[in-house]
Amino acid sequence: MLRASNHLERLHCCALRRYATTVRHPLVEEKQLPRYLRRKSEFPSSPPSEKVYRSRHLDPAAPQTQDKSTIKLLEPYELSQRLKKLCDANKIDTAVAMLKSTPRDAQNTQVWNTLIWECMKAKRFNLAYQLYTDMKRRGFSPSSRTFQTMFIGLSKIENWTSHTKQLGNARLIYDSYHRFVNSVKKHEPASAELSAKPLASYIKILGDNGFYQDIFDVYHALPTEGPGAPEELVYTAIFKALASTSTSPDATPIHLQNAGHAKLLWMTMHKALKKSPSFEVDGYVVASAIAALSRGNTPEVDLAFAIVGEYYGLISPGAPPHPGRIPLSQVSLDAILKLCNASKRYSLCAHFLQQVKRRPVHIGGEDLLDHGHLNEVLKARLALPDAGAAASCLETLEWMLRKEIMGKLGYKLRPTLVSYNLAMTACWRDGDWRVATRIFDLMTGYHAHDFMDGAVSSSPRRDARSAGRSIELTTETFSSLMGTALATRDRANVRQALRIIDYLKVDRLFDGDGGEGRNGKAKMYFISKLASSVVNAVQFVSGAESKNPAGRHEMDRWRRISDTAVSIERRARAGKSDFIPTTVKQLPKEEGKFTYQKRQPVSG
Repeated sequence: MLRASNHLERLHCCALRRYATTVRHPLVEEKQLPRYLRRKSEFPSSPPSEKVYRSRHLDPAAPQTQDKSTIKLLEPYELSQRLKKLCDANKIDTAVAMLKSTPRDAQNTQVWNTLIWECMKAKRFNLAYQLYTDMKRRGFSPSSRTFQTMFIGLSKIENWTSHTKQLGNARLIYDSYHRFVNSVKKHEPASAELSAKPLASYIKILGDNGFYQDIFDVYHALPTEGPGAPEELVYTAIFKALASTSTSPDATPIHLQNAGHAKLLWMTMHKALKKSPSFEVDGYVVASAIAALSRGNTPEVDLAFAIVGEYYGLISPGAPPHPGRIPLSQVSLDAILKLCNASKRYSLCAHFLQQVKRRPVHIGGEDLLDHGHLNEVLKARLALPDAGAAASCLETLEWMLRKEIMGKLGYKLRPTLVSYNLAMTACWRDGDWRVATRIFDLMTGYHAHDFMDGAVSSSPRRDARSAGRSIELTTETFSSLMGTALATRDRANVRQALRIIDYLKVDRLFDGDGGEGRNGKAKMYFISKLASSVVNAVQFVSGAESKNPAGRHEMDRWRRISDTAVSIERRARAGKSDFIPTTVKQLPKEEGKFTYQKRQPVSG
């Protein structure tokens, strides 16, 4: 019994001990919670929100398991469009950086050609050549279009003295083109890449720099027939280069030499026509050939007129009629009229003009005429030695104005300042004051009658005209007008001319200088001539033998203008120049007129 009671007592003590170790105070139990539970109770989480994606176009509901093979890659034409947009926004450097950083699969030769042309358009010639070089380094072979793009871009350079490096680049490109053609001939003899068209612009570059022998070296390096043979573009470029020589008298030997070469080239071209059926002579080839032959000797000029009759049907007086082969164009007619003036066969200008007026429209008739053509006719009429040039020029001007108002030609036939100046010079040569005042009326809209003795008006009439039809007088026009009045030796005409220049404030033209260059020298020449004419006119009307002297106030104003003109004469003598655009020689006073000689610069 005692042993059993001791055993129960020990069990009871163990139970009390176990209870004491497992039962804890509630606060103690809370502190012993796991850490992540205690932190969760102390920092409750925020309510869930929508997930934000970086791309605006991502649809979370759409399946995201897309096959990479179906992704659209950047195409070369799309890259070209992007580059063009950047270049149009004047971001060429950005476009270059984009092209160089674009994957190679999106690039090809055409894409590089596009960017090269955009650089050429922006006159970034060095950058264009760098792109051409970089394209080859990246493994893209240039095509015939690449060379054509480079040559066309470089041919737009106007001042080669400041782009000598680009001339060297053009020669390097030509050498590469020559190697390219030889390679294509070896591997693909019938390839469309075998074309001589890219060389047309390179020939223009050589012609602009005066390398005429190099032009024929390029020409003779071409095959005579088959792929790569010279085409109409090449022949046109050569003829234009031979015709684009300087107009100074020192260049006469070059003119004769180039005209002789043009004659031989024309004959060679006719032989090539028989070998190449696809080669057709068009109006551009014929017009450029006429221009190249126009400054040659008699054989070259006769050939040019024979070409005019054979291809256009414009024949000289007494020659048998010919229907012509191709329609007449504006460019061709301009070359023909300039041929007449360059060869000093001035009467043919008016003769061809009358033929054109009678021709049907479909072969090139009256609808082709513009003021440039009529200016050549005025020059020819002015160069003829017989009298009556002033009346003939006035008739031409009135015909131009009638056709502008009534015909379909419109403003194309509206006389320009050059037209009026040529007609006024003819009046000066003939001493025809009546025609000069009529030309003054047509030119300005004023009425010259309101400046005559006995009819002087304080507010001269002026016809209301549309914009552009009235032309302000220049120093050349004033000089011719005053010279015409002095040539008549009639004081009434001189006083009328002085009233005109006084009313139109001619003294404002004496302010400043003529400027720089040939135009500035020409302006200063006519300012000097006008000043001399004004001084002579005031002295002429101040004579005691004047039958109808001007009023005192008028004479005072004229003398003030004369004093200004005297200072202009002194300044002109101090800075005398050898530039003389026109040479006018006064005949003996009993003849009472001036004669006009052709413009010839005077050598120093």
